[in-house]
Amino acid sequence: MAPGARTEPGPRGRDYRVGGMPVVRIETVPPPEGTDVARVLGTLCTELAALLGERPEETWATWRTLDHYVEGERGATAQPHSTHPPLVTVTAFEGRSPEQIGAMLSLVADVLARELSIEPGNVFVTYEEARRGRLYTGGEVVE
Repeated sequence: MAPGARTEPGPRGRDYRVGGMPVVRIETVPPPEGTDVARVLGTLCTELAALLGERPEETWATWRTLDHYVEGERGATAQPHSTHPPLVTVTAFEGRSPEQIGAMLSLVADVLARELSIEPGNVFVTYEEARRGRLYTGGEVVE
């Protein structure tokens, strides 16, 4: 289990894993030619899970290619090296420390910059917490 993560009793006797299961959603213009998106997502899940001390299958990632993406009036039809950063949202159960969240954000940005051959600062990542009563998984609302 991830450092700082813990289990608590949940609905119907199931354990609720506080701090677990990150979901990473990536939106970006088409990646550089030859990029294997499935491999990039797998690498991201594996490295993020290792950071958190979890199994890779507990980390999920999706990729959406955008048809249109502009910065001001400048559009991009393929991923530039230093503009039009991939837009990334990481969602995880509540309960992580600011240090853990910062490490997750940095790792996601580093992996994407490396895998897409873009500048390290050219990734935009936000973090959202899934709170009790506002999350449906496993067939029920987690309370």
